[in-house]
Amino acid sequence: MKNLSGIIILMIFLVGVVWLQIFLSKKKNKWLGLVIPLICFIFSLMSVMSIAVFTTTSTSKTTVKTETVDGVLIEEEQVKNEMSKLGIGEILAMTIPIFLVTNIPTIIFLAIYFACREKIKRNFELDKMNIQDLK
Repeated sequence: MKNLSGIIILMIFLVGVVWLQIFLSKKKNKWLGLVIPLICFIFSLMSVMSIAVFTTTSTSKTTVKTETVDGVLIEEEQVKNEMSKLGIGEILAMTIPIFLVTNIPTIIFLAIYFACREKIKRNFELDKMNIQDLK
């Protein structure tokens, strides 16, 4: 039940954001409709830039030695941690898919924006033609 209410709240939030995008895209000021895609793009850049913090990887090796002293089994365990830097190719291999995936909302909101603006532009052209017909 707890998960269901979380999903319902998430769906209401998503519907609200899509409605807000449509509302802002239909305004006369064309820049208002670009606010939400810009916010999504900034969040995607932040997620890609945060990868720079995690460019080192650590590996650990475990060595186990067993000895018997006076009939008693003694185990000794050694753990070695090694830090290694990632190369530019490996970093790009991580960042490009993350950048593409985190920009999916940006692409969706831009599609909504351009669809609404196209409809406004078409209506404006029809009004312009009707005014010319009346003259």
